[in-house]
Amino acid sequence: MSVSIGVDVGGTFTDVYVTCDGHAVRAKSDTTAFDPKLGFFRAVTAAAEQLDRTLDGLLAEAETIVYSTTVGTNALIEHRGPRLGLITTAGFEDTLMLGRGRNWADGLPTEARYDRARAQRPRPLVPRHLVAGLRERIDSIGTVLMPLRDDDVLDAVQRLIDQGVRGFVVCLLYSYVNPAHERRVRDLIRAQYPEIYLGHMPVFLSSEVSPQLGEYRRTVTCILDAFLRMDTEEHLVALTDALREKGYDKPLLVAKCTGGASSLSRTRPIHLFGSGPVSGLIGAAEVAKRYEVANALITDMGGTSFDLGMIVENQKLTHDLDPVIDRWRVQVPLVAHWSIGAGGGSIARVEEGILHVGPQSAKALPGPACYARGGDLPTVTDCDVVLGYIDPNYFLGGRIKLDAGRAAAAVEAKVARPLGMDLYSAAWGVKEVVDGLMGQEIYRIAAMTSGLDPREFMIFAFGGAGPVHASGYAEAADVTRIAAFPFSSVAGAFGTLSLDLLQSYERTYSAMVSSHDLRIIDKIIPDLNAAIAELVTLGQRDMDEEGFAMGRIAFQLEVSMRFGQQRHSLPVPAPQLAFRDADDLRLLVDRFVNQYREAYGAEAVFIEAGVEILGLRLNAVAGMDKPTLPRIAEPPRETIRKGSRVAYWGPRHGALDTPVYDREGIVPGTTMFGPILVETADTVFVVPPEWTFRLDEYTTGWMERS
Repeated sequence: MSVSIGVDVGGTFTDVYVTCDGHAVRAKSDTTAFDPKLGFFRAVTAAAEQLDRTLDGLLAEAETIVYSTTVGTNALIEHRGPRLGLITTAGFEDTLMLGRGRNWADGLPTEARYDRARAQRPRPLVPRHLVAGLRERIDSIGTVLMPLRDDDVLDAVQRLIDQGVRGFVVCLLYSYVNPAHERRVRDLIRAQYPEIYLGHMPVFLSSEVSPQLGEYRRTVTCILDAFLRMDTEEHLVALTDALREKGYDKPLLVAKCTGGASSLSRTRPIHLFGSGPVSGLIGAAEVAKRYEVANALITDMGGTSFDLGMIVENQKLTHDLDPVIDRWRVQVPLVAHWSIGAGGGSIARVEEGILHVGPQSAKALPGPACYARGGDLPTVTDCDVVLGYIDPNYFLGGRIKLDAGRAAAAVEAKVARPLGMDLYSAAWGVKEVVDGLMGQEIYRIAAMTSGLDPREFMIFAFGGAGPVHASGYAEAADVTRIAAFPFSSVAGAFGTLSLDLLQSYERTYSAMVSSHDLRIIDKIIPDLNAAIAELVTLGQRDMDEEGFAMGRIAFQLEVSMRFGQQRHSLPVPAPQLAFRDADDLRLLVDRFVNQYREAYGAEAVFIEAGVEILGLRLNAVAGMDKPTLPRIAEPPRETIRKGSRVAYWGPRHGALDTPVYDREGIVPGTTMFGPILVETADTVFVVPPEWTFRLDEYTTGWMERS
């Protein structure tokens, strides 16, 4: 019996997708922020009941559990983490405060970047008084110019500990070339504060977390990794222990923002940032292949956020070459995706006569007003109840009963009355604002990033609120076709089971490979091959410890290249893991030139400037079985209407008695015309007037604007 469990812990709900011998079930539970494993076990229990199993029985049968979480992400956003000290090279103590030239704009929404008068740099995660400088120096080729003195290290450590530091980040100049001084600092700290004592001090070295060029980004990357570790590590270790007690004796695999999964012992905390949305993107990419969809906008509207990714011209999902985590630009091979604070729990408010929605969220507790858990602020979900889109008695298949009266009272008091509107118009206004925000983001990202007209895309609607609002944000983005899959409400959990086991390794390697006279400089080959071999050795070691034979592992090498003296580089897939002669290097240069030409145009190519290598990235990949979309075993013979209810469709159409259908009761292939509502246990397809709805043999719903 083959059982696989995918889990995505979001800000509002914990989602689970379980496959069992060709069958698939999905379940949701409230996220328990105070102890995330409780929400996890409740969701898995709900899935086990659908398979006529107990929680312990299902876990004992499971071959794989893949887990994604936002625990670390939320800690970062809230600046909630350990008190860290930073040890750096003397004279560079202000690196975090200075940042980069455009540091004030990193991570801000588009409109805020134009408001320069009120722009502020992000508050450093390590304040200036917790930064210590050491008198040491290593140059750019790794030569020690000024030796490190042990007494200086011990004095700096003691000063920081006296100020309450509970962990150390060490980022010394050029440590990515020669890490000797960083390692000596760690040895001295461990000798003074060994693990056997309660006062043990964890130490994080930038040469291990991110051995790459770029002092500020290397420092920030290492700090974020250390900052996220405390909440993430405690939570995941506790979950692993609880799983073993309940009979699951395999490694817990953790989804990563790098586009794969790995065991807990081979996962850095920073790789968990955005792992849920990235998992959803990868799951969507697998489904896009099956449906032969070339251009897709992958949207996920959950309770707290709206996440967006793209598939362009059948290409693989790309990695962000210059990623930002929250407000900090980092060195992490992050799968490109974008996020804004818009979801079912986004709070609506009126300020100075203007309606705003989000980014503040009611989350699961206290939740929207209709949850009747103490919340009295109107949210997008409350407005969906008022508009008639959500049946208060059938939310999550009836497991949660919503209070329509509380929803109406909140919208009336906080939106309708301040704006002088009736209840329907106020709720519709909230829907238009949030749909417009999401549609604007879709249009902007698609137009600026893909190079295609947004009308050339179709939308994949994920998240519990995705099918509810997809027609609204699709119209705002000028997209006419939408698909929502059986797993759409738990897309992140489904996507975790689509991940391959992956380890990524990066390092800076700088060399000219082609000169201004187009001559290939083949004398770099021995050093280049040695640098690649070091990364391959790391990959072989980690994959062996993950339990994979070498025959199952594929190594994928990318070489970061640029024309001489340019600032930005492009990642170029290398044809092999070792270069034999000048012909091999020439093939690599040709690949770079062709890729550059495709990205920027033929006139931008300037090979006479020379071609330079800046860095290496090696991915070690072990393929995993992917979940499939099961066909409908016994489709209904005729479509039977479930009932009807009054729903409001805007000032043009008003409130109409709207047909309601159950998705499982619709004959596949039948085309239905809006306005209609198609319900499932975990979402609602809201099909407005002038839209059509069709269900296919996999119960995927297709909506199209006529």
